[in-house]
Amino acid sequence: MIVGIALAVVLVVVWALVAFLRSQRDAQPAVHWALVEFAEQSLELGSVVEILGFAGEAARVVFAAERAVAILPIDGEWEASLVGAGDGGEGAVVGRAPAGAKGLFGWLKHNRGVILTEELGEARFGAMRQPARQLMEFAGCDAIMPLVDRQEVIAVLGLRRSRKVHVDRGILELFQEQTATACGNARLHVEASHAFSLAREVSLASAFHDSLVAAARSGEAGVLGWAGDVEVAGEAGSDFWSVYTLTGGRVLMVVGDSVGAGLAGSMTSAVVKSACDLLVTGDKPIEDPAALLSMLSRALSHASAPVHARTFAALFDPGRGIVRYANAGGQLPYQVRGSGELGVLAGSGPMLGDAFESGYRLYEVPLAPGDAFVLYTDGLVRAEDPHRNAYGDRRLQKVIATQGGKPAGDILAAVLDAERKHRGDRPLGDDAAVVVVTVATSTPA
Repeated sequence: MIVGIALAVVLVVVWALVAFLRSQRDAQPAVHWALVEFAEQSLELGSVVEILGFAGEAARVVFAAERAVAILPIDGEWEASLVGAGDGGEGAVVGRAPAGAKGLFGWLKHNRGVILTEELGEARFGAMRQPARQLMEFAGCDAIMPLVDRQEVIAVLGLRRSRKVHVDRGILELFQEQTATACGNARLHVEASHAFSLAREVSLASAFHDSLVAAARSGEAGVLGWAGDVEVAGEAGSDFWSVYTLTGGRVLMVVGDSVGAGLAGSMTSAVVKSACDLLVTGDKPIEDPAALLSMLSRALSHASAPVHARTFAALFDPGRGIVRYANAGGQLPYQVRGSGELGVLAGSGPMLGDAFESGYRLYEVPLAPGDAFVLYTDGLVRAEDPHRNAYGDRRLQKVIATQGGKPAGDILAAVLDAERKHRGDRPLGDDAAVVVVTVATSTPA
């Protein structure tokens, strides 16, 4: 009788063990299929935060995880928050990782495996044993998974495993790999989108800047000759110059640059140049430099979002032997006589856009045969050599003083060559526009 009862008990135990093993065997494929579905859906998410939230929920459903925590780098610190529905609520902040655990994140970059509490006694952890334990206690987890993409730990996912459901380590590692892959894919997508947007911005800025460059880099009108160029520091610049030939052999020259870089700077300068074209060549042309700058300033002045530009405008009138000019915060141009005597077109005013009713003073200096004028933006004198020494006004003055009586193109080449030699292999830090205007010593035949 006793033997029969014992045999029955043994059979029950064996039957229960077989049933359990069968359930585990049948559960493994189900877990694998659940992870395949997780991998497919996670690759469709657009951010690391979304993927971690989805991973936390998947861990609860697939592994019956009791807690899921995402630890992310934010402003130089590692901060933890709950992910997936659970205790504390989705997104509830756990806090900032303890200072003692910070060294662990660098170690995880080269030791990417899943870390389980029961394994912390192994020799491979060495000095990282205590930081790992500290991080687990802080997060309330007994498993942590570093998510590494391109040699960078982008996040750590912590789980508190169910006490009722055993999860094979291989399954956890597969889950970790899928989560890391999805996060890396999301980062690549964001970077590609940013690169595409940047490329479009650069392309648009380049298109705007192309409209700023004069169609002809040099020209003549009676006894006046000119040559100009723009050196661009980046993909697209914002410095510009425009020349307008008027009746009676007169020439109106405008040189400027906007306050701002990239697309915003190019757009501002495009507005200034387009408005200038309209004002000078329209049905009622404005030829007075001071009146022109006042109208341009009004075009840029907006109470909600003003934009600014530094601009110099000069009217060269050889018939009357004068140069009339106005300055809206631009560099002071130089005048060099045929004898080499160097002067400056002094006088300035507020930048364009400073006020809706900006007024500009009209200045006047004599214009004589053999004179040369060098108009430029501040990028020229701010150009630095490899030791970060600026090109400066004094170097520019020395070059200009030796160019009296030479053609505009030669003077321009001398100025730019000297600036480029000063820079050496150091890139230009800011755009530079340079225009030279000369007066012939005799009337062309």
